[in-house]
Amino acid sequence: MRILGLDTSGKMASVAILDTEKQLLLGEHTVYTSRTHSQVIMPMCKALLSECNLTIQDINCFAVAVGPGSYTGLRIGISAVQGMAMVNHTACVGVSTLAGLASRIGNGTVLAIMHAREDLFYYGIYCYDYNNNLTKMPMGELASVSEIIQVITNMTGQLIITGDGAEKFLQQLELIAKLPYNLQIILAPVVLRLQSAVGVCLCATHAELGTASDLTASYLQAVQIQKKKTDR
Repeated sequence: MRILGLDTSGKMASVAILDTEKQLLLGEHTVYTSRTHSQVIMPMCKALLSECNLTIQDINCFAVAVGPGSYTGLRIGISAVQGMAMVNHTACVGVSTLAGLASRIGNGTVLAIMHAREDLFYYGIYCYDYNNNLTKMPMGELASVSEIIQVITNMTGQLIITGDGAEKFLQQLELIAKLPYNLQIILAPVVLRLQSAVGVCLCATHAELGTASDLTASYLQAVQIQKKKTDR
C-alpha cells in the first residue's frame, strides 16, 4: 500500500510517501515555513508525486494530521487530503499529531508534547511494546506543566521527550520540579522534534481505513475553553 501523508499542524509543512509493501519511504518534503500552508502544501504534493514517478491514482491511502495543532493549519491539511482523495474515492486516515511525533522515535516510552498557550501543553504518553507497536497510555490531551509533572513523577525508567514544546517544557520542569532518581529524561534529537508527514504515514500503517468525509480536526483548545465555560 502506498500512503501519502500530510502534516500542516504547526510551522512545518510536510508531505511524505510510504510504500508499506516494500517497507520503503519513497520520498519526503518538509519545510519550516513562514508562508501559509495553503500556498505551499499542494505544490509540495505535486512535486513529490512527480519525483517518485507516481500520480494520485497510484496512492492507496491518504493520511493527515488532524490535531492538536494550528486551527487554520489543520483545516488546510484536511481539506487538501479530502480534495485529493475524492478524485478516486481513495481511503483516508486521520492521525493524532502527537502520535505522529511519537512514532518517529521508534522505541521506549515517549512523551510527545506541543506548546498550546501560556503554561498549557498538548501532550500524550506513548509506549512501544515487544512487537514495536505504538500504544497510547490513558492520559494526556491538554494540561498545565504541573499536571503533566504529576503524571511523569509516577513513572520509572527512561522517558524520551519530543515535540515542538519539548524544550519549553523541560525549562519549566527544571524550574519547578525535582524528579525521582529512577526516572531518566531524554530529549529527542532536534531533527525528530518537529512535526513530519513521515510520522503520519507510520501511524497510518496500523490504523483503520476510513473515507474523506470521516476526517475531522481535533481542536483540543476549543474543547478546554468550552469546558471552562460549562464549569462556571
